[in-house]
Amino acid sequence: MTESIRQLRHVLALCEHRNYRRAAESVGLTQSALSVSIRRLEEDYGVPLFERGHSGVSATEFGEILARTARETLTRIDQARREVELLSNLESGQVVIGSDPWMADDIVAPSLVRLLRKYPKLRFRLRTHSWDELQEDLLAHNVDVYVGSPFENLDASIRTQTFALSSPVIICRHDHPLTLLPTLYVKDVLPYPLLVPKLPSWYLDWLGQQYSTNRSSEELHDLFLRSEDLTVIRRIVRETDAVTASLVNTFPADLSPTDFAMLDIADLSHIASPGIIATRSDRPIAGATQGFIDEVLREIESLNARLGTSPSE
Repeated sequence: MTESIRQLRHVLALCEHRNYRRAAESVGLTQSALSVSIRRLEEDYGVPLFERGHSGVSATEFGEILARTARETLTRIDQARREVELLSNLESGQVVIGSDPWMADDIVAPSLVRLLRKYPKLRFRLRTHSWDELQEDLLAHNVDVYVGSPFENLDASIRTQTFALSSPVIICRHDHPLTLLPTLYVKDVLPYPLLVPKLPSWYLDWLGQQYSTNRSSEELHDLFLRSEDLTVIRRIVRETDAVTASLVNTFPADLSPTDFAMLDIADLSHIASPGIIATRSDRPIAGATQGFIDEVLREIESLNARLGTSPSE
């Protein structure tokens, strides 16, 4: 690590800890060595960067400018280092995946299982949020690849591969009143509290077209709970009349058919659930990222083969 990069880390450490001793410990220096590093920076810039007060050390206005630049610079350096690792060797490195909860269980998880068996030295981080938040993460270089529902407004700097899954289904407790209906329609589901991650925009658009009303498409549903935590959702569904949904028409491996029922929705049976795999178009796809994408495509192909739905587009 070059001296200038070390000094930038020293500035950020002192901004965070507001104490020379604790900041020095966080970067593996003695207190005197950190003081020398900061003093040299102040001499280089010709202005005071920090000042001592009753509440601790604080950055001056000059120090704030340098700290802001340090954060941006070190973020880019760390991103570059990670990209070099990924491009150089599929056997090592770290990939940051973004996925909405709708597809994390059924597509991302089995893809990671196969990658772990093939490349145990690879490291992954999974960020599970709604699709709109993850587009911002992708644009900000906080994730390498996104798998999930399509973005509402696709940015020009994002490349995508599209695919289609089965039509949406409803999941409810095994003795729910909906299980008694010979045929289930969306209107039958609307009276029951719905527990879901953020609803995909394509579904809300379809719902608004079906029900001409002053209420928004989200308001048509009784959205008791919106959460990215599927474990919480499924526990409440198992013990109440609330329902949840799935974009993949296969019974989740961690759910028991004695506790839950999966119901087809007749007026959605002709509509496939769209999805995308998205990466930044202004950078090459690293080896480990491409390895993950390949496994995702295999999983989608396998799902569609079992369900008899259309292949990836």
